[in-house]
Amino acid sequence: MKVEPLSRREFFTGRAAAKPVRIRPPGVSELSLAACTGCGACAERCPTAIIRLSDGLPFVDFSGGECTFCGACEEACPEPVFTEKAVRRFPHVAAVTDTCLARRYIACQSCGESCPEQAIRFRPRIGGPFLPEINEDRCTGCGACLSGCPVSAIAVKALEVEVAHV
Repeated sequence: MKVEPLSRREFFTGRAAAKPVRIRPPGVSELSLAACTGCGACAERCPTAIIRLSDGLPFVDFSGGECTFCGACEEACPEPVFTEKAVRRFPHVAAVTDTCLARRYIACQSCGESCPEQAIRFRPRIGGPFLPEINEDRCTGCGACLSGCPVSAIAVKALEVEVAHV
């Protein structure tokens, strides 16, 4: 059993730091990820170079670009990792955080300009720049707004799942 070393802060506070959530490539489920051999073919074929490998498993890093849902990663994978075919959205959406320039009274619309789905609208407000609002129904979670934000004020938020009443 592999034990992760604790940082000094984790040791003295008695709490382990939260591990970063790794976003899987489109069409990859948590279960199918077990079939991944870590060959890196998906990362090599990604035209926007957003797929990276960590601990031998692929994850998406939106800091350098967006996912175009082209399917090149799925075609390149020799294993049955991509179980869902023709995926056009991630199981998350973008969310604007408090570090947004517009929320700090600085005019900026970079996220809206970079969104290919036009899921980000700007609501006018008196005495300040327009505020970004994300339409979760239109957002595909592609990450274009994340890489386009100059202050990294866009975060990833899991989609709310509706529960059926029985």
